[in-house]
Amino acid sequence: VYRGGGCTDNVVNCVGSVADADEVWITIESTAQNLLWNQVTQRNDILNLRGIDEQMSVIINAVENGVRGEEILSYGILTNCTTAAGLKLKESYGPFELVEFTTREDGIVVANAALADVLITYDIELQQGTSTKAQITSATSTGGLLSSQVTETYTPPAQPIGARSRHVFGTQSFLIDLIDGGNDLNYVFELQVFGDSASNTALPCNTTTTFEFSAN
Repeated sequence: VYRGGGCTDNVVNCVGSVADADEVWITIESTAQNLLWNQVTQRNDILNLRGIDEQMSVIINAVENGVRGEEILSYGILTNCTTAAGLKLKESYGPFELVEFTTREDGIVVANAALADVLITYDIELQQGTSTKAQITSATSTGGLLSSQVTETYTPPAQPIGARSRHVFGTQSFLIDLIDGGNDLNYVFELQVFGDSASNTALPCNTTTTFEFSAN
């Protein structure tokens, strides 16, 4: 995650000043010359990097008129799983905070994460095998952390929901701190949809779906 900052003791060959702008251009390349990241980056953006090897080089530039401008900071990060690398979740490596790394155990890739990026989508579609279209009349979602639920009422779609159609009412996103965010946090999400058969308004097509999980 790009948090902003300058050189830290756990990076190598660090040259430049503090990169603390809300928007910067970040270029990251591995020792094997795999280009891992090369784009405008906002503060608190998550950088998903694939193809890392022994070390990666980081160059941070200012953004000028939407393109890469003057270089602010450059440094290297040891990215191998050794004591010398000293990789720790939630530690700062220059302007970055390490929030996830993967290891391979007996051929299986295991994710070690400090944050969980969760996206909940509220949508509606007919059950498989249903041929009768449904005219949605109202829909309401209630979701989030159990202690602070958010309720949203949606405008129903103008067209009926058919056998091959799907309507998205809205989404909710959460960035959950799995280390310092607290224990046993319960998240609950519910979508209530009311409607009628498109060919017979006396035939209701109502449903309520609930999904929940705990972060601990």
